[in-house]
Amino acid sequence: MRTTDRTVPRDLRSELIAAAVAMLAESQQIAVPSLRSIARACNVRPSAVYWHFPSEADLRSAVLSAEYSDLVGTIEHAIDGLPPGIDTLIVAGQAYVAWGLVHPGAYQLLFESSDPLPETLAEHGARLQNRIVELAAISDSATPFHMALLLWSAQHGIVSLRLHKTDWDWGMTANDAVARVITAIAHNSQKTR
Repeated sequence: MRTTDRTVPRDLRSELIAAAVAMLAESQQIAVPSLRSIARACNVRPSAVYWHFPSEADLRSAVLSAEYSDLVGTIEHAIDGLPPGIDTLIVAGQAYVAWGLVHPGAYQLLFESSDPLPETLAEHGARLQNRIVELAAISDSATPFHMALLLWSAQHGIVSLRLHKTDWDWGMTANDAVARVITAIAHNSQKTR
């Protein structure tokens, strides 16, 4: 009598899920479109891109700088010269969220990528950071910088969730969400002291 070696059948479906889950333990790449796809969009040969950008990293840096500069300019434009009685912190937050929702790819590249931002963005970032810290100080916070970080985290959540969960019924506009978050975090912090 001959015995056959019976092995346990392979559960490839479970293996595939486990491999994908393991891969998701690492940050996923969010990237500037390839040089080839950009060249195609401009109806030029890929070699033409290299005349202006020696590497993909140089192109990435230029794109990030342009988009970040646009974000900072958008927020500054929204808050400069507001009439008295308008909550500048809410207007700044609404401008940030609106920009992110209109520029989803750029927003993800700037704030959902694990890649470091180019050093050229330090000027824009410091300028915007100082403005938001000044505004957070209006809320009478003992630590305006930490308040600004907390507000940014909440606003980032508004943008990110609305970009990725488009079929959800949020029950309020993005502007309403920003106003409620700022009121709850920044303005109500005065009442808890």
